[in-house]
Amino acid sequence: MGVRHHIKVLVIDDDPSICKTVGLLLEDHGYNPSSFSNPADALASAEEESFQVALIDLRMPTMDGVEVVERLKAIDERMSCIVMTAYPDLDSATETMRRGTCDYIAKPFKQDDLVEAVDRACQRMGIIYTDEHELNRLIGQRIRSHRLNQNLTLRQLSDRTDLTTSQLSQVELGKNAASIWALARISNSLGLQVSELMAGL
Repeated sequence: MGVRHHIKVLVIDDDPSICKTVGLLLEDHGYNPSSFSNPADALASAEEESFQVALIDLRMPTMDGVEVVERLKAIDERMSCIVMTAYPDLDSATETMRRGTCDYIAKPFKQDDLVEAVDRACQRMGIIYTDEHELNRLIGQRIRSHRLNQNLTLRQLSDRTDLTTSQLSQVELGKNAASIWALARISNSLGLQVSELMAGL
C-alpha cells in the first residue's frame, strides 16, 4: 500500500463545508491536508511550509483561482496545482492548464475522482512510496511467480544464486528484505534485470 502521510495537500475553497469534506476525504486516504476558505491565508501558509499539492477552487469572491495558482507556483514551482470548479468549460480549463495546473475537476465531483487526481499528481512527482513490508511481499511474490513460470524449484534457484533455499524462501514470503546483491543474483538467474523485478513497485 502506498505511503502518503508525508504528503501535504493545500485545500483552498471559499465554501468551508467543501474544505472540511475534502480535508476529511484526503485524511481518510492517508494524506496530510490543510484547508483554507480564505486564499490569502492559504498563500501565507504556503510561504511558511512546503506543500506538494494544492486543490484550488476556480471561482472565489476574494481572489480568482487562476491568480492563486500563479502565486503558489511563484512560491514553489514544483507544487502540483489541481483546480476545482462548479462552472467547467473548455476556455477556463485551457487557461488554468496554461498557467500551471496539472489537473481540472468539475464540481460536484465524485470522491474517487478527486482522490485519483491527487494520486496522479503525486505519482508524477514520485512521492508516493510503498510501505517496506508491502514492498518485500510484492518483490517476493514476483520472484516466486517468475520461478514457477520457469518450472524451477527453490533448490534449483539456490544452485544458480548461491543463496540457501531457506534464504530464498524467506525472500519469496516477504519475511526478509533481500539485499541489492541478492536481488541481482536472483534476477540474473531468472533472466531478468533488477529493474524489471522492481518495475511498478
